[in-house]
Amino acid sequence: MRVFIAVEVPVEIRNAFAAVQRELERSTNSARWVAAESIHITLKFIGEVPDRRVEDIHAALMALSWKPFTARIAGVGFFPGTRSPRVFWAGLEAPTMAGLAEELDSRMERIGFEKETRAFRPHVTLARSKDTRLDASLVAAASEYREYEFGSFPVDRIFLFKSTLKPSGAVYEKLREYLL
Repeated sequence: MRVFIAVEVPVEIRNAFAAVQRELERSTNSARWVAAESIHITLKFIGEVPDRRVEDIHAALMALSWKPFTARIAGVGFFPGTRSPRVFWAGLEAPTMAGLAEELDSRMERIGFEKETRAFRPHVTLARSKDTRLDASLVAAASEYREYEFGSFPVDRIFLFKSTLKPSGAVYEKLREYLL
């Protein structure tokens, strides 16, 4: 089973993403757009695990104690940058989220999962390139949303998700909920 730990994004903000995606879809056909109902904030991607390991992950997350915080989603950008963009994202401001991601990474490492090699960069993925890169036309059209305010929301829980890959895209299912 393929699993990850994430924050759920409220429906109002996902609707705002969908509106921007619909607007920008017209400017490109190089993007695979993330379905609004699938949008989340990944804190720790664990990957493929045997079913029995889910209980180990659950035990490690049960003892988590973290203070709730507010996440603000504003602006858009591209990874790795605008010269050769492969991912289109919305920006995320949540000062303690990086610390939470590090804590989750440490807990998962203690139970035998690989530690992240890259620094946590809070963002919400809105689209990925179909091939090698996103069109310059999308970069230009997206500049209109550089400072766009999608909204803020309280983060008072995280979820363990199961991800099932299908030809139509990944399907996510919440396995467990953990209050902060």
